Amino acid sequence: MRFDNLKPNTTVRGAIFPEPVQVILIVPMGDSIKLVGKGTKSGKVYEPILNTKQLEKLETSPEKEPFTGDSKHFRLGMRPCDWAGI
Repeated sequence: MRFDNLKPNTTVRGAIFPEPVQVILIVPMGDSIKLVGKGTKSGKVYEPILNTKQLEKLETSPEKEPFTGDSKHFRLGMRPCDWAGI
């Protein structure tokens, strides 16, 4: 991951964190950055200072989930069930 990809509301994962972390703030510190984030499960605040190698090991999730699913499967899931008397 590159520094450019990090921005508030992005969710990051990696061995550095015990859970997915939502980015709140990024503070540049020379060749490193301070990432302030909140755990998505625990709500715990994390404030690690990450160097370039640590940053490369992080994975990000998109801010918004893509709508790339199969519309046929969606329609099947939304159909009323005949067996339920609906």
